[in-house]
Amino acid sequence: MSGKNYVHQLDAKNRMRIPAKLREELGAGYTVTVGSGGCLYVYSAEQMQGVKDTLNKLNVYREKQLKAARYILYNSWEAEEDKQGRILLPENLRKYAQIQKNVIVFKGPACVEIWSEEVWNDYFNDVNFNELADALDSLTENE
Repeated sequence: MSGKNYVHQLDAKNRMRIPAKLREELGAGYTVTVGSGGCLYVYSAEQMQGVKDTLNKLNVYREKQLKAARYILYNSWEAEEDKQGRILLPENLRKYAQIQKNVIVFKGPACVEIWSEEVWNDYFNDVNFNELADALDSLTENE
């Protein structure tokens, strides 16, 4: 897992670059969709298949599960790079992530993440390290 983040900007046509190192990790045919915390998740083809497999296990009679699955799938975008390695961020995803110009591309714990710089800064504005440590402790309690 890498903690490297990259700062980029959308161009006038709402395109951006995924850094070359992260593109290599994603491989061909990656998907951008809604993520938690107000970011976008970028999944490799294999990761996206895992997401779809998980969503296929939902109980279609549980409205909250069904609504979450529909929202994730409806807002999934199969990214296509142009000759300069840029991808378009569609309006629905830009709106969800509140992306206007500056973006942070980050190798998160589960996938690549795309954040509005403002949302990223707000998300970490009031970090309490003790609370974060407690949350991490809960991960190891089940081992």
